[in-house]
Amino acid sequence: MRYPKTNLVLSALFLFICGFKAADNIIARLGMEQQNARHYIMSNLLGNFEMGPTDDQEEDNGDGSDYLNAYRERKSFRLPYARLLPSIISGDKTGAARELCAYIKMYVNSQEFMEDYVKRKDAAKPTSEPWRPDTETINSQRQSIKEMEKQVADMKKNKQMQPEIIASFEKSLADQKKQLAQWEDPTPNKTRWENSFPADPSPVIRKRLQDYLTLVATVDFSAQLTAPDKYKIRKFVNPELEKKSLKWKACFRAGKEVNDVVTAFVKEWLKGEIISKEKIKMPDYKTPATDAGQTSPPVTTRANETKTDSLAKPVKDKKNLLNKLKRATGF
Repeated sequence: MRYPKTNLVLSALFLFICGFKAADNIIARLGMEQQNARHYIMSNLLGNFEMGPTDDQEEDNGDGSDYLNAYRERKSFRLPYARLLPSIISGDKTGAARELCAYIKMYVNSQEFMEDYVKRKDAAKPTSEPWRPDTETINSQRQSIKEMEKQVADMKKNKQMQPEIIASFEKSLADQKKQLAQWEDPTPNKTRWENSFPADPSPVIRKRLQDYLTLVATVDFSAQLTAPDKYKIRKFVNPELEKKSLKWKACFRAGKEVNDVVTAFVKEWLKGEIISKEKIKMPDYKTPATDAGQTSPPVTTRANETKTDSLAKPVKDKKNLLNKLKRATGF
C-alpha cells in the first residue's frame, strides 16, 4: 500500500520526535557524554579512529601476530566506556538496543553529523604522497607480472606440482600486482582519502550496515565457554572461535536477543534512504548525572584534536565497553 507523501513526512517527523526522547534516555542511562558517544559512532561507522592525514596512516594488510592484528582492529573498531552499563545489562537489554539504534540513526541524519564528518574529512586530507619509481621500473614490473602469470598457469597444469608451492607463487604474484597498482596511481594517498571520505557518506555507512549483517549471520550464539580462569576470564571451548575478530566477539557478548533487534533495525534502515537530504538538528541534551547527583565534568580534548573533530576522545583510555561486558557477564 502506498501512502500520500504528506503522511510519510508526518510519520517520519513523529519517529524523530519519539527518537529524541528515547535517545536522550539511553545515552544518559549508559552514563555517557553526548560528544563522546558521537565520536565513537562516527569513528566506528567510518571504520577509522585515526585522526591524522591519510598519508600518516599505515595500511592494514592483515599480516602479523594475533596481538598485532588486534591492535590493527582497534584502529577501526572500538567500544566506549559506559559507566552505567551494568544497570542496562540487568534490565531491558532489547529495549535499550532499540533506543540506541534510534539514536545512531538520528545522529547520522543530523546537521551535526555532517559538520563532524566534514571536519574529520578535512583532517584526513593527505599532505604528501609515497615515493614512486620511474617509468622504466614500472614497465619492468608489468613485464615481470606477465611472466609470473604464465609461470603460475603452467604450474597449475602440472599435476605433480605441490599445492603449497603454487600458493606461494600466487601470493608473490598478488603482492607484485598490488605494488604495481600503487605505482600506477600518481596520488595513491589522495585516492584512498577520496574513497574513504566521499562527498556523500551514505555509501560508506550503507556498507558498514551490510558488513554487520554479514558478520552477525556467522556468530554462533550457542558456542560453549570454559570455566573462568584465575583472572575470571572465560574462553571459547572451540579454539578456532578464540581467533575471531573483536567485532565477532562483541556480537557474541551482546547476545542473540540484542542482535536480533539490531539486525531487524539495520535491515529496515537499508530499505530506505541511509541519510536523508533534509537534516535534523540534534536536541540540546543535558549532561548525565553522576552517582553523587552531580553533573559529569565535560570531556576534554588534546590541543591538536580540537581542530580535527568536535567529537572529543576521552582523555584517558579507560576500560572500554568490551571489558565492562567481560566483568558483568563473566566472559
